Order: sequence, then structure tokens, then C-alpha cells
Amino acid sequence: MSKKTTFVLLGALILLLGGYFAFFYKWHGPDNEFFITDPNAVGKIEIEKFAMSASQEKIVLEVQKGDAWTVNGQYPASESKMKDFLKTLQEIRVLQPIEPKGQGPALSLLKRNHIHVRIWDRQGSELKDYLIGATNSTQTANVFKMDYSDKCYLVTKPAMQGYVSIFYATDLLSWREKLLWNVAGNDLAEIAVTYVPDSLNESFVLKREGLDWMLAAANQENGGVKAEQNRVNAYTGLFEGKVFAESFADAAFPGILDSLSHKRTPEARIRLTTQDQQSTELLLFARPENSNGFFGYLAPAKELMTVQHFVIDKYLKRRSYFMQQTQQP
Repeated sequence: MSKKTTFVLLGALILLLGGYFAFFYKWHGPDNEFFITDPNAVGKIEIEKFAMSASQEKIVLEVQKGDAWTVNGQYPASESKMKDFLKTLQEIRVLQPIEPKGQGPALSLLKRNHIHVRIWDRQGSELKDYLIGATNSTQTANVFKMDYSDKCYLVTKPAMQGYVSIFYATDLLSWREKLLWNVAGNDLAEIAVTYVPDSLNESFVLKREGLDWMLAAANQENGGVKAEQNRVNAYTGLFEGKVFAESFADAAFPGILDSLSHKRTPEARIRLTTQDQQSTELLLFARPENSNGFFGYLAPAKELMTVQHFVIDKYLKRRSYFMQQTQQP
């Protein structure tokens, strides 16, 4: 074979290899870089739990406009939890590779029981695809493996006491925002607070009329009197955005929601209406077994929550609080 023919064949081979890598071979990057470099670039995260090779639970986290996140396309995700989770995704690092003799057993266990994590950027390109397995004997790291690789590593979060898999929960409620309302005082058009029983007639409705607020009894259809402006300003100033429940409580208190919604009258109701006519109503029920809080749910979507007194009591004012004080001669 002549030198010219050899060069032609080598050139053709190089072109074929170049075409393969350009169009068919997917470069995944190093198989030991499980961290992301830019949390702000992340747009979607899937976390799926497998036991005995069968899917058990799956949650999908997606970013929306304004950098708010949703979970499973239906509920707002906890802002603080998402912030901590994205930080964890950035900070995790390989502690060490699994020893060669331990690679086989680690891989076998990982294939049966693992958490599968997939991460995409905001343009839909995949950033990471890896599996998380059991903890090490000191519970300071987890077995990690890239989905495309057969090599296992121990991965940890530097300066953290404990293993990292606790951040990759697949329980829906652990990701959801325990939100009661998200409203600012300047956006409110009407506030109604109703008490049962109300022997002192302290339930009230505050309605914005221009720069003033009118005060009426809860059962008063029209009219009312001008509310004391300084006290209204102090009260509406309490509404500064998000207010949270303590917990979702259906699982911990089975049957309670049905009993409350069908057999009991709420001790208090708070209804907030914004100037664009969006309304939120919270129903509160006393808890005889716990003096620190209420049971509650938002209407019309009934989902049992616990609401702590120190969070909600400041909104439970009385009608007399807003009444103009008669000046003494």
C-alpha cells in the first residue's frame, strides 16, 4: 500500500471518528462531578425514589416566572427549602472513590435501592443525571453514581454533619409551601374577621373607601362608621407578604378535618380581599389538646393545617379596637 493511499485512509478514518463524536457520541463530562456550578441556571429537577428496582415516589420541581418554584406542577414549593437545596446541589463534593473491591457490591445495592436525580437548565438541556445510594458506615456520605457510569463514589457536603441524601426528599409535603396568604396591606380592599360565639359583637368588616376605611359589624350589609385611621394603619401594616402555617396535619390527625368541616363551627374566620378582588378565607378551630395553636384550613380547598397562636393572633383584632374614641370635654 502506497503512502498516499495510507494517508487517504487515515484521513477518512479521522473524518468518520469526528462525525461519530459530533453526531452520535454524547459527552457527559467527568463521572465524579456531581455538583452544579450555577444554581440560578437550574430550571427543573426530578427526584425519584426506587426500592427493589421499583419506583416508589417521585417529585418534580420546576422554576416559574419570578424565580418561584412549583412542586409536581400544582403547589408552590417552599422558598427557603428550595434555596437550601440549590445550595446543596452546588456544594456537594466527592469524598473519595469506593475501593475497587467494594465497587461491585456498591453497584449491586445501588441498582436495587436508590434515588434517581435528574437536573436540567432553564433552556431544557440536561445538566446532571445521577443515582444516590446508601450511606457509609460513619453516616457522613452517600454512595453516588452517574447514570451513564459504573463507577461509584462517596459524596458528602463539606462542613455538614451527616449524609446528603436527607436533602433529596421525595415526600410531597416536605417540599410544599405552608402558605396561609401572601398579601401586603396596601393591596387590601376588605378585611373581615368573624368570631363564634360573639356575644360582645366584636366581629368586624373593614372596607377601604378611597383613603379611608369604613368599619361595620360582620352581619351588617351596608353602612358602617369611619374607622380610627391610625389603628387601621397599624393593623394593615401587619400584612407584609407571606404568612405560614406550622404544618400540614392530615396525616398526623386522621379524621379531624372531616369532623371540623361537618360538625364544628370555627371559632374564628379571617377573610382577606385584595383590590383586584382575589379572596382568601382561613377558618380557625381551637385545639383542646394544644393551647399553642389552632387547627385550620383555607376555604374552599380544605386541607388540615396547624396554625400557631404567635403567628395568627395579631390579626384577630376586635371591632372595638378600630372605633373612633370619643374625646372627653
